[in-house]
Amino acid sequence: MLETRQEQLLQLVIESYIKTAEPVGSRFLVTQAGLAWSEATVRNDLRELEEAGFLTHPHTSAGRIPTTKGYRHYIQKLNFSGLELPKKESSELEKAFKAEDDWEAACKHLAKTMVALSTETVLLAFSPDQVYYTGLANLFQKPDFEEQHLVVDVSAVFDRCEEILPDFFAAVSEKPKYYLGAEHPFGDMLSVLSTRFGKDDQSLIALVGPQRMNYKHNWELVQKILEII
Repeated sequence: MLETRQEQLLQLVIESYIKTAEPVGSRFLVTQAGLAWSEATVRNDLRELEEAGFLTHPHTSAGRIPTTKGYRHYIQKLNFSGLELPKKESSELEKAFKAEDDWEAACKHLAKTMVALSTETVLLAFSPDQVYYTGLANLFQKPDFEEQHLVVDVSAVFDRCEEILPDFFAAVSEKPKYYLGAEHPFGDMLSVLSTRFGKDDQSLIALVGPQRMNYKHNWELVQKILEII
């Protein structure tokens, strides 16, 4: 159980890292976030959060970054019920779906618009062996994938989509849910927001990105997709 101050610090670290992709230190938190606590107090709390497995730090930096455990805790504490997509983005998604008469084509057009709005990757599976994905370039342009071997590893996973998807397809329900780390087959560096949709919930949509993704905005997008489809 985290103390209230530690909960706030963890949220600040995660949301700052999501925006900047830069490790977060105690001095930054005190000066930029306007915290009333001393830098020493914040530094001690960050160390305790790291010891508890919620944060870690790159060897080249004194700042901290979230772990999978940290992101998972952050998601569990978010209040998704109060989130609503901006009207402009909502309108763009509605227009994208209406632009095609064929349902599958409309879903693909919707996925491409979702990619543009989220800057993530979107995967559609109309069945476990009928898979379409778009926006993979978005993933590899992010600073999280500066190392070439990470690009190769993730590319290899997507090339095997039809092979690895059936088990995940069976695990996804009709309600949106975030899957992190080993909870999905796309690689430990990624987070996946996925849900079933369509007739009898036979199809699947997954928004895929680095764990350093905008969890609130992506949730808003998927909820709107479910309204439209």
